[in-house]
Amino acid sequence: MWTDTTRAQYARAQLTLPSDLNDAEWAVLEPFLP
Repeated sequence: MWTDTTRAQYARAQLTLPSDLNDAEWAVLEPFLP
């Protein structure tokens, strides 16, 4: 269930598209990219 705390923590309003990644998410994926 979404609480006010978790909703704010996982908000993606600052990103243009829902599929956009922030820097921390890119850092996780980067080792897997050629």
